[in-house]
Amino acid sequence: MNAPFLLSATGSGRATAYIESPKIITCRGKTHVTWLDTPPEGFRIKIRTLDHATGRWGEAVTVGEAVDNHGGPALTVDAEGYLHIVYYSHHHPFRYHRSVRPNDASAWSPMEQFGTDLTYPTLVCAQDGTLILTARRSYEKDPWELELWRKPPGGAWTRQGAILKSERINYSQYAASMSWAPDHRGLVLTFRVYEQPSYDSPPVSYTWIGCMRSPDEGRTWQKLDGTPIPLPATIATADVVFRTQSADGRRAEAGATVLDANGQPYFAYSEMLAHSAQGYLATRSNDGWEHLHLNPFLPAALRDHALLLTGGMVSTGDGRLLILGLAVDMSDGGEYWGHPSTRLVRFDSNDGGRTFTTALFGDGTPGEPQWMPSVERATGYNEMPAAPGVLYTEGGRGAGLGDVLSNKVIWRTLT
Repeated sequence: MNAPFLLSATGSGRATAYIESPKIITCRGKTHVTWLDTPPEGFRIKIRTLDHATGRWGEAVTVGEAVDNHGGPALTVDAEGYLHIVYYSHHHPFRYHRSVRPNDASAWSPMEQFGTDLTYPTLVCAQDGTLILTARRSYEKDPWELELWRKPPGGAWTRQGAILKSERINYSQYAASMSWAPDHRGLVLTFRVYEQPSYDSPPVSYTWIGCMRSPDEGRTWQKLDGTPIPLPATIATADVVFRTQSADGRRAEAGATVLDANGQPYFAYSEMLAHSAQGYLATRSNDGWEHLHLNPFLPAALRDHALLLTGGMVSTGDGRLLILGLAVDMSDGGEYWGHPSTRLVRFDSNDGGRTFTTALFGDGTPGEPQWMPSVERATGYNEMPAAPGVLYTEGGRGAGLGDVLSNKVIWRTLT
């Protein structure tokens, strides 16, 4: 089913945004897909289910509302097939539901709330059914943090504590994603931290991209070489892959990560200047981090475009490494975010990420960005298909947090 399928024509300005929040779950002959919609009544969390036997999609189900365009969902599944979803918040408590029946997104348990001033949820499921979540915690007068929460089967959400901390107060954004090691006990957390201590024009900002590892389902954390990290980790104690500051005219973006058979991460990121961006694939070696420049692999017609690696990446069962990036024509001097020229580009590697072939992924409507791609990721008990699914948005960013838009929410597979 590689042809694009229109899930919704009323998607929000960030309908499929935030790679840290998994939105696609395949389980026992079905695929469940969730996004942030904006019907006339406002922000709503929607979910639809594809039946593999018939090839048909069910009707969209409304799970709940969101506070604004940052309140999109994170989805996972446990060993029994029950779906779990977290959503709503932008500096608020999260809302949580479990599906009433296994592998069925049509009905949900009563809503539970937890946390204080949280945004950007991750969500994975441990071997014993415990849900593990990370999210940004904001403060008025202290540096912002990345918190970790746990929910045992039948129990309540409990805050374990901060596992990552900014250096500066005022504003920080965390784009963090968790991946299970092959033993389904170790976790690798990769992250991009954007710190903006000043709202001066232009603002002063700092970005750092890195990772750390937990051998015990997030209870303790260490560097990739096993060095223990006191919590919360900082730029001085985590493994840092890349860093920038606005004084150099640079910033950085990052996408999802995948682990190889030995649990070592592949990590895609972009170094951004005012009107150009270079993309890289970072891998770990005995000598530190190696950075493969990806722009030279772009199709010839896109070779001068900016490359933003803010989307999904997946390692398939047959050994391929697939990355979805964004190619943006910045020759008009516009802004990256929601630029109308934005198109999805697919990177394919059959040799472990040493070389790639590339092609546009979808044609799109002229003047409408195709962006915010989310690829299915292994969250614990979902069954990764041979052709992973992709969820993305076609349409503009809007002008503000509360804009009700009519963007297209589209589904395709990476065959």
